[in-house]
Amino acid sequence: MAIGSLREKLADWYQGKYVPYENDPHSSIFIVGGDYERHWTALAARKLVEFWFAHWQWTIGTVLALVGLYLAVVKG
Repeated sequence: MAIGSLREKLADWYQGKYVPYENDPHSSIFIVGGDYERHWTALAARKLVEFWFAHWQWTIGTVLALVGLYLAVVKG
């Protein structure tokens, strides 16, 4: 499996499947557009990315402090 193919599959999973709006065939109004249906894991990944971009400043410090605390406990 090529890296490009894997990257495309990952992008397709993350973006989701585009589903156009359903229009009544007997109506004179036609609605253009649609929405993306995403797998629940892609939704969770999007939330994690959103959280990271909003709070990366304190998450890095917190993770480093927790790793340092863990190393102190294990070594001591």
